Amino acid sequence: MTKEAKSKMASIAPTQDIEIELATRPALRLWQGREKTENRHGILGLPGFCSRVRSIEQAIREDDPYADYHFAQIEEGIEHLSEDLDEELKDIKAFIDENIPPAMRLPDVASKNPAVVPVRFASRLGFQLVYQLLKVDQIVLSVLLANHIGLLPNKEKFQTLARVEKRVRGVLHLVYRYRHTGVTRDDMAANNQRAQKAKELMGDLEIGYLEGSTRSDNAPTLPVKRLQTLGGELTRHPKAKGKLQDPRLTDLESELDRVLAEQEATATA
Repeated sequence: MTKEAKSKMASIAPTQDIEIELATRPALRLWQGREKTENRHGILGLPGFCSRVRSIEQAIREDDPYADYHFAQIEEGIEHLSEDLDEELKDIKAFIDENIPPAMRLPDVASKNPAVVPVRFASRLGFQLVYQLLKVDQIVLSVLLANHIGLLPNKEKFQTLARVEKRVRGVLHLVYRYRHTGVTRDDMAANNQRAQKAKELMGDLEIGYLEGSTRSDNAPTLPVKRLQTLGGELTRHPKAKGKLQDPRLTDLESELDRVLAEQEATATA
């Protein structure tokens, strides 16, 4: 079997769009964002977020250490958001359960006409945010229910909805912190003009990001040249291989094994 055929077999593609149902306006607003006009500023939505993440991912493939760093920061932001939303959902459900009398039965709350939205992006971070958006939908439904049955005053309702929406937008806006400069790890090592511009715009980086050893396990694969450099370091310093046992570096370790095997085969040929 040719390499091209194997590559086609390894790739997957859905036969139809992945779809989600959004029952509430706040969740739909977070998805859509808002187009910029002459009179109103634009608001970043989830598709726009994913478009910017794709640019960051491409920069990672081109060996930009700042892209690697900001990808990891965005992922960490989503993890914290998930924890916050879990707490919000837990609190509002507990509030309802504690305040309704035992003889009262509440129906499941849902929209009669939910918006069916196709998910047409290939981004792991994007899908992680989709899961949080669906969580927001459940929070909003519970808040509206608590308000409808007289448990939650209007003021608290609006405060809760605003807090949740602001929290999600804060994570969406993390993509704006990355500035594309075209810098590479070789530029950073040489401390050339491009590296100095990147430092001026985004500050200094930890050594792990500069070397390529500290990364998100969901980040795209580094270029082969960088993997070969890391592989050479492991060959000269075997003790360093233990550093790659961190689960965040599983993909990197597998790629290094592949590169080292190719180098060994070339040397013995």
